[in-house]
Order: sequence, then structure tokens, then C-alpha cells
Amino acid sequence: MTTADIQHEETGGKTVTVMVDGEPVEVPKHTTPDAVLGLAGIDVATHYLVRITGRQQHTFAGRGQEEITVHERETFVSVSTGPTPTA
Repeated sequence: MTTADIQHEETGGKTVTVMVDGEPVEVPKHTTPDAVLGLAGIDVATHYLVRITGRQQHTFAGRGQEEITVHERETFVSVSTGPTPTA
């Protein structure tokens, strides 16, 4: 059982659909940034989550296990922690 499965059970199955990197992802309303990434199919070992609110960005770098509440249609992006390729 994954962290997301456990949290899904703890919240009584309440889920919302959020956007992660432009793709819809169904997640528990009460979750963690790492669980959101995992449900989006993104490797938490090499990425962290950023919440986009208007023009503001709220990073969860280094806080992947922090409990957060997500809302229907919220927007998130994943950010790679790996090296940035240069041309």
C-alpha cells in the first residue's frame, strides 16, 4: 500500500482533481507533495512539487512529506533536482 493509498483511506476517499504539469491528476484532498508527484507518475527522488497560485509559486522543495490540503483545479508543476543541460 502506498502513502497515497493510506491517505486516501484516512480522508474517507475525498479526492479532487488537480493539474500537474498540465495533466489532470486525481489526488486525496489531504495529502503530501510527494504523494501528488507519485500519483502523477513523477519520481519523487528527482523532483519536487511547486504550487502555482496566480503569479505566485509556493515550493515544497525539501518538504515532500509535509501534509497539505489541495483544492479542485489547483495547478502544480514538478521541478527536476537533477543537472540542467546546457547547449
